[in-house]
Amino acid sequence: MADLTEIGKNPENFDAHEAKPKGIKLFFGEKEAKFFSNAGREVTEGILQESFLLYRIDLAKTKTHKLYGEAKRKVWLPEIQVFGRINVETEAPSYQVAGGIEKKGMGKLTAHIYIDQLEELGLITKEQGTNVIVSGIKMGHFLGYKGQFYKIVDDGYSQISNEFSWAGDRRFYITITAVEVDEDVFQGR
Repeated sequence: MADLTEIGKNPENFDAHEAKPKGIKLFFGEKEAKFFSNAGREVTEGILQESFLLYRIDLAKTKTHKLYGEAKRKVWLPEIQVFGRINVETEAPSYQVAGGIEKKGMGKLTAHIYIDQLEELGLITKEQGTNVIVSGIKMGHFLGYKGQFYKIVDDGYSQISNEFSWAGDRRFYITITAVEVDEDVFQGR
């Protein structure tokens, strides 16, 4: 069994190894990261101005069933406008069996959002001295975009690949994925 005092600690030489800039870090510092982040945000928020409304559940005020943990009526925090690069794809209708009941094709929303903007909105915090992000956007929250409502199915927390970072160590955006829901699931109108 692991010693509980050792959990979360780094090996002896790990911090010294990580502190010394090498490779891309010699040429790509905070100044360059800030420039690229500001340029991208200017395009996203100033020129394109694509946004959605984020609806979050107020867990403190929502009363849940003692046994099942579900709530018949949810209490919502005030919605927040979030800017990002947004793409909506539609799935084609499908059939369970040939000639059978048709299943409606639902929309799938993908939004790429800058972490700096989420920090300004109070939706994300970074753990002190680390790249670990604590997000206020959770799976199960809802989005409103162009008259449709979507349920978040991927909150972007697990994105650790180089695709979402600069120089392999600096995350600058997250991608959230949401699926369209009917009005019986979320009544936002």
